[in-house]
Amino acid sequence: MKKIQVLLTAIFLVLINISAKADDILIPFGLANNAAGTAWKYKGGGTNLDAVVWKSLTYAEPSWATGNSALGFGASPPLRSTAIPEDATAGGGGVVGARYPTMYFRKTVNIANPSSYVGFKISAKFDDAIIVWVNGVEAYRNNITASPALYASLATAAITNNGADVFSTTIASSFFVAGNNIIAVEIHQAAVSSSDLFFDMELTGLTSLSALLTRGPYLQVGNETGITIRWRTDVATNSRVTWGTAFGTYPNIVDDATLVTEHIVRVNGLTADTKYFYTIGSTTQTLQATNTNYVLTAPLPNTTRKLRFSAIGDCGNASANQVNTKNALLAYTGTNDIDATILLGDNAYSSGTDNEFQLEFFDIYKDDLLRNKKLYPAPGNHDYGNSSANTGNVGNTAVLSMPYHRSFSVPTAGECGGVASNSKSYYSFDIGDVHFLSLDSYGQQNANTTKLYDTLGTQALWVKNDLAANTKKWVVVYFHHPPYTKTSHDSDAESADLGRMREDFIRILERYGVDLVLNGHSHGYERSYLLKNYYKATAASASLLETNFSIASHTALGTNQNAKYDGTASSCAYTYNSGKFNHGSMYIVAGSAGQIGGTSTGYPHNAMYYSNAIEGGSLYFEVEGNRLDGKFISHNGTSTPIVRDQFTIFKDVNKVYNVSATINIPTNLTATWAGNYFWPNNANATTKSVTIANNTLGTFTYRVRDASGVNCFEDVYNVTVTAPTPVNLISFNAKLEKEKVLLDWVTATEQNNKFFTVEKSTDGISFKFLHNLYTDINSTNIKNYSYTDYNPFFGTSFYRLSQTDVTGAVTNLGIRKIENKSTDLFSVYVENNIGNVKAMIYSKKTDQIVMKVFDFTGREVLKETFYVTSGVNQKKLALQKGSYILSVTNTSNKNITTKLMVN
Repeated sequence: MKKIQVLLTAIFLVLINISAKADDILIPFGLANNAAGTAWKYKGGGTNLDAVVWKSLTYAEPSWATGNSALGFGASPPLRSTAIPEDATAGGGGVVGARYPTMYFRKTVNIANPSSYVGFKISAKFDDAIIVWVNGVEAYRNNITASPALYASLATAAITNNGADVFSTTIASSFFVAGNNIIAVEIHQAAVSSSDLFFDMELTGLTSLSALLTRGPYLQVGNETGITIRWRTDVATNSRVTWGTAFGTYPNIVDDATLVTEHIVRVNGLTADTKYFYTIGSTTQTLQATNTNYVLTAPLPNTTRKLRFSAIGDCGNASANQVNTKNALLAYTGTNDIDATILLGDNAYSSGTDNEFQLEFFDIYKDDLLRNKKLYPAPGNHDYGNSSANTGNVGNTAVLSMPYHRSFSVPTAGECGGVASNSKSYYSFDIGDVHFLSLDSYGQQNANTTKLYDTLGTQALWVKNDLAANTKKWVVVYFHHPPYTKTSHDSDAESADLGRMREDFIRILERYGVDLVLNGHSHGYERSYLLKNYYKATAASASLLETNFSIASHTALGTNQNAKYDGTASSCAYTYNSGKFNHGSMYIVAGSAGQIGGTSTGYPHNAMYYSNAIEGGSLYFEVEGNRLDGKFISHNGTSTPIVRDQFTIFKDVNKVYNVSATINIPTNLTATWAGNYFWPNNANATTKSVTIANNTLGTFTYRVRDASGVNCFEDVYNVTVTAPTPVNLISFNAKLEKEKVLLDWVTATEQNNKFFTVEKSTDGISFKFLHNLYTDINSTNIKNYSYTDYNPFFGTSFYRLSQTDVTGAVTNLGIRKIENKSTDLFSVYVENNIGNVKAMIYSKKTDQIVMKVFDFTGREVLKETFYVTSGVNQKKLALQKGSYILSVTNTSNKNITTKLMVN
């Protein structure tokens, strides 16, 4: 028994050892893990290997130098084992001020059995950009444009920390073969003026794919039925999202089997305006599943609830102001969900590198704002890499592979509303009755020849098409460069971007009735009056500068109303009607969510009602029906929110309504806006709706005013009270079906009603009696009636419905027209007035007619043969009171038989 126990213990220890097998470092970093360094072959000297198969195992490496990692040159850290010469030798990186754009590195690694690993992790340190090839296949790249990159290709931007940061990815085992494998690496400079170069790399064979969450999760491309959830891991794994409507219960799963570090999972089939909790991870590991992991799907277009939005500009600098601005916004909104968070550009300073996005954007917002707020970004100049080292690529959107575009997913195909842009840089989307356009005011289109302000360029033409197709009540447009500003940037002095946006582009927005234009770039908060046509009239006109601003000429109201709507003087809300017309637009600079401070000559701008270049913050605005409220949510060096500015806009108020009412039947009157109310001639009511008794005949005027204290606007209701009609008719229809006309009508109520009468006419003027239908005198229930005319006229027939009350008064209820295109050229109907019965015979031609009348015993009581002419012919019937059958036959043996009653 003891031997068995010893054996079992030994097996158990072996199993523990197997399950705990460590990852294998196949190529170590230099210095940190191996004091002697790891040998790499390298080639510089301005050698261009674009046309050489240098990535293969069999390449002979002619004149390549050898050095232990880490390798590089320049005075900046990190430490190196091998100092690459700063000269033009075979291994040199080029002299100061004339660096070679690319250096090459190679290393052979022997792996006995690649399939024994679940994957391989590449960890790299580099300055400025890297591309790693395994056995001639690209395995990893960072900070450089999409493949293929050529010898002369420069890094997207100068990398921060000079290569001290570690960047990692995981690749599949299939990249490697049993035996020798070649690792080939390109290191690219950001500019010929670069001061340094650095390269080091570690390759690890992974025995498990357990991952660490390094970015996110964050929510993208949110619409009514779906959301895109993104996150990043340190090693590549498959992806799994689970979700459900209750925290902790996740019955729904979406899997993606592809091994990636950048996880992008689309969840569809959701219900509009519903909160879903979610988890992220892989099929073997849950990375995050807190009660703050949730998404509120977009509401339906006809939603009546309040919509909430936030706008954050120039945020990504990892400052205390950035943190305080975020916390103040979240404290202000509290438990209310934000329906969309829009980014106004310069989301990562100062070059928009991946590492800057990580440290200055994702790490700042990861624990709160990003987990449950749908994000809709716009790029700024710093997102493009605004540095002298990147001058050749500034504004170049032809490739669209910079970290900004790789970090965000946007609705390019119109999947969130609007016209498809098919561009990562600009797009549109809808939230309820609000239409948004996110634009790129820095990048270039049309083979890098146009920008947004070029009104015939690709982006501007899309803007026109999108705005023309819009049907939403509210329109918000946002982009980075403000047309009006005097904080850290000057829209008068900076004509290349800011000036041309004002003079060449914004007239498009005002023409299509855009309500808000939101910008960043300038590091303060500025909010304009309701501006209109504040730009030069023609291309030849002089630019309208800040000193040219006139409230009378350049605002929609021509007054100094400030829209604060707080009851103070000149604070009435802005009011105008909905539609695609130039009602004026409000321009807001909200570029102080991270960066803050600085003013320009002329500050504050005369067109701005409120300017603040000292305190940071973000813009928060709400939409409820025809009302929009905006607030500048700031702070005072803490997370406590402070509202430093506010404004309100109403649409479609100051209306006059004419209302018809019936005496003694109450009518509800409802104000057309959300807010506070005052009914001066209705007992000073303060409710949104009031009830009018209507107990007196006549016309009466009722008014409802906003309760702002200064009576900014009012709606007027002219209510006309009349006596009730005998019949409240819901519908009256006529339909031709198989050579007969079906008439039907429906009533809601009847009062003192005796009977309905159906009449018929060929011209709609002279009507002949068809039928009386008697009914109850009074009814408060819905009642349905019908009558069938079996002998409609050929061609046009008119049917009139009337009602006769107990006093004999007649009310016409309507006329319906029927076109009878039947091939039947012969018809008969009976006109039956008391004491006067006629057979009305229609014939297309002159014809001989045989007419017979039978009583209900079958006895023939009348027979007559006569001729008729083309058209309607009358034949009087002399009959006693009673019920009869009328039979009429023409020479074609077409016989028509109908019942008739003689009273």
